[in-house]
Amino acid sequence: MSRSLVALSLAVSCLTLGGCKKEDPTSPEYWQSSMEGAKRPDDRVRVIESLRTSGNVNEQFLPMLHAKLSSERKPEVKAAVARTLGDLHHPSSLEPLTAALDPSASDASEQQVNKAVVTALGKIGDARAVPSLVPLLRSKDNYTRIEAVQVLGALKAKSAVEPLIAMATDEAAEPFLNKKAIEALGQIGDPRAIPALLRTLTKERRGVSFYVESSFALYQLGTPAADALLPALEGKDPELLSWAKAQGVNPASYPMKAAQVLGDLREKRAVPSLVKQLSFTHSDPQIQALVRMQAADALGRMRAPEAVKPLSALVAEPDPTVRDVYVRALVMVGSRDALPALEKAAGSPDWYAREVALKGIALLGDAREQPVLAKLAAAEPARTASDCKVTGEEGCEDAAALGKKRADLVLGHGAVLEAAQACAGNAGCWSQRLPKADPVMLERAALELGRSGAVDQGPTLATRLTEKNTEARATVIQAVDWLTDEPAAAKKVREASLPALRKQLEDEKGNSHFVRVNEDLRRLLVKLERT
Repeated sequence: MSRSLVALSLAVSCLTLGGCKKEDPTSPEYWQSSMEGAKRPDDRVRVIESLRTSGNVNEQFLPMLHAKLSSERKPEVKAAVARTLGDLHHPSSLEPLTAALDPSASDASEQQVNKAVVTALGKIGDARAVPSLVPLLRSKDNYTRIEAVQVLGALKAKSAVEPLIAMATDEAAEPFLNKKAIEALGQIGDPRAIPALLRTLTKERRGVSFYVESSFALYQLGTPAADALLPALEGKDPELLSWAKAQGVNPASYPMKAAQVLGDLREKRAVPSLVKQLSFTHSDPQIQALVRMQAADALGRMRAPEAVKPLSALVAEPDPTVRDVYVRALVMVGSRDALPALEKAAGSPDWYAREVALKGIALLGDAREQPVLAKLAAAEPARTASDCKVTGEEGCEDAAALGKKRADLVLGHGAVLEAAQACAGNAGCWSQRLPKADPVMLERAALELGRSGAVDQGPTLATRLTEKNTEARATVIQAVDWLTDEPAAAKKVREASLPALRKQLEDEKGNSHFVRVNEDLRRLLVKLERT
């Protein structure tokens, strides 16, 4: 509402309600008089909301608002006052706001007051509010409980850890409440939460998984979480194994999910166990593949050279989706020793499996691989024709045209190999290619910069964190993560990119296209904030 409309509505209310005096509309006395002249609760709420939108409210209004919060008996009016105090988020409002809380409230309108007060206290952000907020975790109103959980998490309230653990694992609670409690435990960062988080990591209830929230919370806890995840990865936590068996959790869940979190943490102590998991066997081929894939991904992010040989043996995997994970892991490690296996895999019968290996060559090779690409491109039309006889897939109505299109794509990777030759060992050269790079070139440039340790390149690389191609964005995130292991680089990226990174995550919240890759972006944000 514009200020002119606010003034007009107040003028009308003065005529109909009476009691308004000819005072300065920027003064607390003017608004207090308006509130006193409004006899019905709904009218008083309208006056307060008009004040909020008037642009006049400031710290000189605090004594009047504090008094109104204390004296007002109608819940809806108290809630409106609390919202106004939240807008001001002044420390002096702490005492009157906490005094307005009623943990035993059962009436919906009274619960509305609690929620508004908790929101206001969250905006103030004063840890002295914690003792008044913890009892609200037992509120009968779920909206109030959720608000209290979020504020306690933001305040890193250690005294809330035990009740939040109880809420996170409460089978009778709504899954959304469980999730919010898990998130708060991650924000607080108290190691007491780790045993519960290890359980919620694999827990599913009513078809709802808590993995995303639990894995992120464990990442936030850092080294203490890694200490607990290592025995879980290796199947050496008897208490956890007993719980999992009683809950019907598949024993392979912990090797799989612990590997993911340990990879997020880049916990090098896990490397020997993860290498062993590359040869994990199971009667269910899908479970076998998933455990191996998670191990491969974690080893790639850790750039573990020990993984190159066993991963090279796995790239013969015919399933393109599974092969892609193994190839990506080899690319992240960055060893040319993987190229012979990738060249062989590029001759697979299935185009989509070939394509994965071809991209791996582009991301690892240099000009020495140009003859390989030329040979593969020359063979592609015949291979495509053979594919089409078997699959009859889209485009096979003109197999010759499809074969040429694929051959051109193979040759197109040559530009990346030429760049690798030109920029060998030169971070500045790769950095210059970032602004106009297509997704594959961007991935190569990001990988080279991330592995280079070039501290000054962090902010430049971070400008491509908004990349729309999710595979390329994931690679840029990983590369920035590697660079920011160096404190000087982390400082430069934080100073240059942190506000934009927060805004990006907020703007893209709920965007299904970025939901998975932005989990890694959130982890990078945590790392930058913590460094």
